[in-house]
This record gives sequence, C-alpha cells and structure tokens, in this order.
Amino acid sequence: MKLKLVELAKLAGVSRTTASYVVNGKAKAYRVSDKTIEKVEKLIKQYDFKPNAMAAGLRAGKSRTIGLIVPDFENASFARIATHLEAGFRQKGYQLVIACSNDNPETEMQCAKHLIQRQIDALIVSTTLPADTDFYQRHANIPIICFDRYLDLNKIRVLTDDEGDSYRLATHLGRHCEGKRMLFLGALPKLGLSRKRELGFRQALSDKVNQVDYLYASQFHKLASAKAFHHWLEKHEMPEAIFATSLTLLHGVFQILIKRYHRIPRSLIIATFGHHDMLDLLENKVICCVQNHEKIAQTLLHLVLSRMKSKNVKVSDEVIIREIIESRI
Repeated sequence: MKLKLVELAKLAGVSRTTASYVVNGKAKAYRVSDKTIEKVEKLIKQYDFKPNAMAAGLRAGKSRTIGLIVPDFENASFARIATHLEAGFRQKGYQLVIACSNDNPETEMQCAKHLIQRQIDALIVSTTLPADTDFYQRHANIPIICFDRYLDLNKIRVLTDDEGDSYRLATHLGRHCEGKRMLFLGALPKLGLSRKRELGFRQALSDKVNQVDYLYASQFHKLASAKAFHHWLEKHEMPEAIFATSLTLLHGVFQILIKRYHRIPRSLIIATFGHHDMLDLLENKVICCVQNHEKIAQTLLHLVLSRMKSKNVKVSDEVIIREIIESRI
C-alpha cells in the first residue's frame, strides 16, 4: 500500500504538518514530542513511506529536473553524452528529461517550450537555431547551457573547435591524398557548425592539388546522406577519398556503397568526425576526429549545478578539443 502524506498523518493521528516535520527530519526543530515522532516513524517503516520528491521540489520552486535537447538521436556522440549526463545528474538527485529536435528549428522550439512548461530547473541544448536567435532569451527564465553548437547570447557554452578540428582532420587526410579526387560531405550548409567545418577543411587543403567536390545533405541523418550521395554518384566518378563532417553521414555513404558495390572499396580513404567500433573492422585507411564525451558531460554537469546555485557564475566558453585517431593501415 502506497501512502500519501495526508494518509500517513491520519493513521498516526496527527496533523499533516506534523507528519511532514517528521518525514523531513524537522520534528525536533518544531518541538514535536518524542512519542509522536516514534509513532510516525514506525508507520513510515511499516508502510515504506516515500515522500513525493517532485511535489516537495515544486513547493520549494524546484523540480529537480534538467532538460536536454539534442539534434539527432542517431548520432552516437549525443547518445554517449546523454548517457554520461543522465548518470551524473541521477547521482546528484536530478532527473534528466531528453528531447530531440531532429535538426529542425521549429521542433527544437516546441521541445524547449514543453520542457520549460514542465518547470525544469535548467536546460542543456545543442541547437539548430541561428547563432543570433533571441528565442531562449524570450522564453526561458532558467539557466541555458549550450554545447557543441554555438548560440551568440549571454549564455554558458561548452564548445568544440569545429574549424580547428576540421583543419587538423583535413591535414591528416591530405597527407595520404595529394592529387586524389576527394568528396567533402556535410549537411545543413547554413548551420554555423557546418560552415566552420568546411572552412577548416578548405584552409587545410589550400596548398594541395586536389579535385574536391562539395556535397551537402538536407539533414545530419543516414537516409538524407544516402539519398544525396546516391544522386551524386549518378553523375560523378567514385571518389578516392571522402571527408564526412558526421559519422551519421558516413553511415549513409556506406549504405550506398554496399548496395552498389557489395562492399566498401578498399582503396577509399576515409576521414570523419566521430568514431564507431565498426570502423576498426574496415581494411581502409580511416582517420577520425573524436570527442571526449565523458569530459563534455562532466563539464556540462559542473556548469549546470554551479549556475543553478548562483546566477552570478561568470559566463564563459569551455572549449574541448577533439582527438585525431588514425588507423595503422
């Protein structure tokens, strides 16, 4: 039998307020008698009474709930960051509520509004909105912490160096691909992240003699990538090297290559943001630009808790550099 506080009080023959004092360890401060405390505690143990943490939190103006909006559930990086965040917040007594925008600005705004209506205490977001948007400024009176993607507002941000990381990844690729036909594959070209990754790529290869084609999918999704790459292959030769700005996009390429050639051509040199164990099974040369998911999550956790504790936390950008991993083949 699951008791409510009012039922516990009735069984003990005390007021709801007195029962609440005992449940919350405040009985002595309010001079509740030892006999009454003993009676209420006996019932608590007998019925395994648990106070409603959500209700208590709301009465205190806190829900102990944190919102997280990611742009793509298919992206393994976001899944890993979410996993670390959920575990970290749970240890601190918070529940993490996760939503996905599917790289759609309208969907992101709806997700944010719904989470805010749930009276979350803070919101973590990897945004699809333009960097100069005032949406969160207008709709959220809670701490907003951005990660991975940039918002040009007075918010706390945990960022990666997309331009610099792309430059380093393309530099490693260029060492193996001088004079080769290359395909740059991205998505959502107007997104700040996409512009920075293309800029870093171009800068790294500015002094190389390569034939480079640029292809953008409509979304950072496997199916969108497969569709774009399929149409591109109808009019172009198979590239000798490919630079993918997302592992999800690379999955779409693999899907088309296997469908068309029944394998991944061994001569194809691959560079990609992100890493998956399946890449270690390929006979190809593979270069990956890999995030430290645990460090990102730990940084976000620290910033969220600090910001909720004090609104005077100094606004700053935390930049976490990715690691370049290169196969030995």
